Order: sequence, then C-alpha cells, then structure tokens
Amino acid sequence: MSTTETFEFNKDNLATYKEYLTRYDDVESALLPVLHLAQEQNGWLPDHVVSYISLLMSIPEIKIKEVISFYDMFYDVPVGRNIVQVCTNISCSMFGGREIYQGLLKHFDTGYLTPTRDGRISLQKMECLGACELAPCMRVNDDFVGNLDLTSAIQKLEELP
Repeated sequence: MSTTETFEFNKDNLATYKEYLTRYDDVESALLPVLHLAQEQNGWLPDHVVSYISLLMSIPEIKIKEVISFYDMFYDVPVGRNIVQVCTNISCSMFGGREIYQGLLKHFDTGYLTPTRDGRISLQKMECLGACELAPCMRVNDDFVGNLDLTSAIQKLEELP
C-alpha cells in the first residue's frame, strides 16, 4: 500500500499497547483495545493507521478492516471532535428520539457522521445506547444525556468545544 501519511503510536500509547499484549493469550485478542487506542490518538482509523496496526500486530489489514466495519464505535471516515450518538430505538423513539436526531441533522446542517463545518460535531444515529431509563437520550463522547427534547439537545451540543 502506498501512502504519504504515516502513523505511529506516541510514547505513552506504545507503552499502553505493550501492556495490552500482556493481558491476552494471543495478539489478536488485543485488537479491540488497540483500535480504541489508535482512534483516540488519531481521531479515526484511515488506511495508514490500519497499515501501522497490521504491521505492529502481524494481523492482515483485511481482518482489521472487518473489525472496524463491524463495530459502530470505530470510524473509517473523518469525524468531528465530538461524537454525538442519538438513540432511535423503540424506548427513545416513543419519546421523540428519531425526531431529535432529524432535528439535530437539520439544525447543524450535516449528515450521518459528517463533521459539522466547524469540525466540532459528528452525529450518529444509534439503535440502542442501553439507557432506556433516560429516554430519549444521546451519548456525547462518553457521557449520557437524557430526558431530552430538541431544544435541550441543541443547547447541550452548542456548549461543546
């Protein structure tokens, strides 16, 4: 694969990677936490990051791409600084979750996972966040926000850096 972009774990993440390897019987078992680590450092998982992980872990690139495409927590496209996942499953939808998602797309003039013009936000429709007691809810990065309406959801997202 020919690419002009390169990626390497920084010193701290390389140490974390090595520590992950001690936790598992085989290297492939460490792939999920390693992908999280790489995505945290780079923001998303483009081909040059996949190539680096492939060489580092001796796992074929295609296997890594299969994992990335299977899980909706990994991104193979550029995303905004803040990932906003809006639940649209039955509990949240009954309380307006789908309308909130559509309203946020319109308000921020963006599409699914497409970063806003200022690069602050990417919106992601989710089937379930496992927080039905907060319906309707969204996850902003790692924080759950619940009992929303469109106005409160917009207000919360407007406060993001």
